[in-house]
Amino acid sequence: MAIDWNKERQNGFVLLAMLAWLIGASPHLMGWALSGMPPDALVWNMTHYHVSYQEFGFLRRGLVGSAIAPIFAALPDGGLAEYGVMMGLDLIICLGLALAASRLFLPVSGAIPGQRFFAAAVLIAPVGMMQLGYDMARLDHVNFVLIALAVAAVLKGRAWLAAILVTLAMLVHEAVLFYGVPVVCALALRRSVIDAITIALPALAAAVALVLWGGTEADLAAALPPEANLAASVWSRDLLEPARGFAPLHYLIAAYAALVPLLLLYRHYRQNGASLDLLFLAPVATLALFVLGVDYGRWSHCLFFAVLLILAAAPMLDRQRGADLAPLPVKIAIAPWLLPLGPIGIALLYPFIPWIV
Repeated sequence: MAIDWNKERQNGFVLLAMLAWLIGASPHLMGWALSGMPPDALVWNMTHYHVSYQEFGFLRRGLVGSAIAPIFAALPDGGLAEYGVMMGLDLIICLGLALAASRLFLPVSGAIPGQRFFAAAVLIAPVGMMQLGYDMARLDHVNFVLIALAVAAVLKGRAWLAAILVTLAMLVHEAVLFYGVPVVCALALRRSVIDAITIALPALAAAVALVLWGGTEADLAAALPPEANLAASVWSRDLLEPARGFAPLHYLIAAYAALVPLLLLYRHYRQNGASLDLLFLAPVATLALFVLGVDYGRWSHCLFFAVLLILAAAPMLDRQRGADLAPLPVKIAIAPWLLPLGPIGIALLYPFIPWIV
């Protein structure tokens, strides 16, 4: 039997992607193994899995906790087993994203100029799979799946389904309003104004509800398990935390990490001879997160995901998924962004190289 090397390339990509995920997760896993205690990054994310509508009423970021609550209630171990569920769910999500990326950017029938670059970026760029592992169990990962499904629903003309999915995503984590919802609505607008309104109105209604009723003046730390209450203050503070003072180098690196995906999107338009449109501007909305929150590495990761969504939808828009990356200035501009320096990080950029501040 002849070997289908294109298929094997896809399988190899998935294996390498999960290895990259493991590299990103390794500091947390090693720290846990050495200290016997889950690291703060995982405790922070675990807090979100304990905030449920059943126990606390309507609060922002409560949907995942509400879905997981019955599972946690049945577990005999209130600590290790819960972390196993949380990390196992994240592993499944990231595997699904890797499988999708392998089929989108390593097609069996041949490669489009620049298309394989995006597969390489998912594997080795700091905003790719390594970041998924480093920021393990973040609610953003759940929303990546929901928004990807919403994009697929829009492309199939099912605006009502996309509306449900983006509304659910808002209840998972409100940051999706900036990096996911604009892309879905811009794609829907290409089909009809009614489709775009059908999606936008429920998402905006959910955003208003979160602003009005999503917080609490109560201290959730007292009600949450001591081993899972590190992020309890999230629900009593402002919806999004304003940017704070960092070293100038930090801002320069954050700006570069955010602008490169937009450059790649622009080169995608150039490859296809397409005029810049509202869909091109949709990922730009993610830049608002850099003003409203301090997790600059995380926002860069979400911005790259928004660009990948548009590339994934390209064939349905009579475009190719590739990008014109041939000019030398473009290669020079994106080379540092592509370097495998480890994950991009969260509020601290490039945590694998601590000499960058």
